[in-house]
Amino acid sequence: MLRIVSILLGFVAFLTAWLLTRTLYLAPPPATWYALLPIVLVILTWMAVTRYSGWRWALAECTAAILAAWPLTFAIWPPGTDPADAGDEFLVPVSLNIPEALTRTSGDLPQTLKAVPGLKISVFADGLQTPRMLTFSPAGDLYVSLPRSGVIVVLPDRNRDGVADRQEIFARNLDLPHGLAFDGNALIVAENGSLTRLSDRDGNLQADHSEVLSADLPAGGGHWTRSVVIGSTGDFLVAAGSSCNVCLENDPRRAAIIRIPATGGSADIFASGLRNSVGLAFHPETGELWGSDNGRDRLGDDLPPEEINRIVQGADYGWPFCYGRRIPDPDLGSTTRCNRTEPPAVEMQAHSAPLGIAFGHRLDFPNSYRNMLYVAFHGSWNRTIPTGYKLVGIPFTDGRPSGPPQNIVSGWLKGRRAWGRPVCPAVGPDGALYLSDDRAGIIYRITMGDESSEGR
Repeated sequence: MLRIVSILLGFVAFLTAWLLTRTLYLAPPPATWYALLPIVLVILTWMAVTRYSGWRWALAECTAAILAAWPLTFAIWPPGTDPADAGDEFLVPVSLNIPEALTRTSGDLPQTLKAVPGLKISVFADGLQTPRMLTFSPAGDLYVSLPRSGVIVVLPDRNRDGVADRQEIFARNLDLPHGLAFDGNALIVAENGSLTRLSDRDGNLQADHSEVLSADLPAGGGHWTRSVVIGSTGDFLVAAGSSCNVCLENDPRRAAIIRIPATGGSADIFASGLRNSVGLAFHPETGELWGSDNGRDRLGDDLPPEEINRIVQGADYGWPFCYGRRIPDPDLGSTTRCNRTEPPAVEMQAHSAPLGIAFGHRLDFPNSYRNMLYVAFHGSWNRTIPTGYKLVGIPFTDGRPSGPPQNIVSGWLKGRRAWGRPVCPAVGPDGALYLSDDRAGIIYRITMGDESSEGR
């Protein structure tokens, strides 16, 4: 009897361990030590079964548990149905143009992407270490944040040939610099715990004066990026993501957009309930603020939807109590609480990871593409069928979304591995759309129609 009980307990323990292993593969945890739990459980169970029933029973039970765990996890974590290439049926192959000056570092990139007919895609700059947010100076130079390096780089193109002339380090030794915006000729940088103004007084593309406008940003990990835009009154609006997947934040500045006066100083809450709004942009006609928002994890492949929100002062967008159109979160939500929240203007495929956004009103594109909000999908990290890894456009009419997201450029995902991850689109003074890629380490330049450029 004791042997039967030990065999049954051993099988249950093995099954639990393999279920944990499989589930953690589908939904990787934030802490590495979680992955040690099933390993320790397997080792202890193997030792116990071997002691009481022999190694053959241990091997048989372990094998049976693996075979049982595989189909059971699909019931626990249903696989999604929307792959990364969903919506690509209207796209055509487009050769990635790599200028001769860049072939030594970019020559091993895949040579083809997919895009709407008429688009041309070239490499504007390469060899950058995880480039993130983009902004253009009043002089027309492109500035790029490299948070992991603590650096801001400027990429001038003074001869206007569609290729950066050089990479100039504008500022260094910054604390995870991310969001960028120009206030006149001064560059505003959203660091992890502060908002800084950098000035280049002698015009040599290197910052020679630094001023901390505010140290009232929530520092720390979780969602560590800070994004910034400048309102019509000169106030700075800074997005700070949550410190967790889903929790009750102790700091009201997390999972919120905060406002800092034009003169600097302390922050107040502009909008809340935004888990991780990396992309912020003002509509060119209405002046209204729009933002992307990344939904929580561990609700399966297709929940919750990613969001595009019209950001209204004082509004609550739901997190961590609700997601999507006022749907209560299974952990913390309630219908009463969710009825007081602001629903998203656009819902998008879960786990797409929308980051930077840009309105296309200054693009040298046909009207249908100018009247779009461009959103960079960074791509999923814990979905059974990968999704994202593309640039999409959301049609706008009279200042409001007028259609579902449309694929504009894709092709960065090959099988289950992505060679590139789009981060931030920006419209250049030349009417081209620029796009950063923090995995390939490059900036793309996207144009419409005939352009002569040297390269291959």
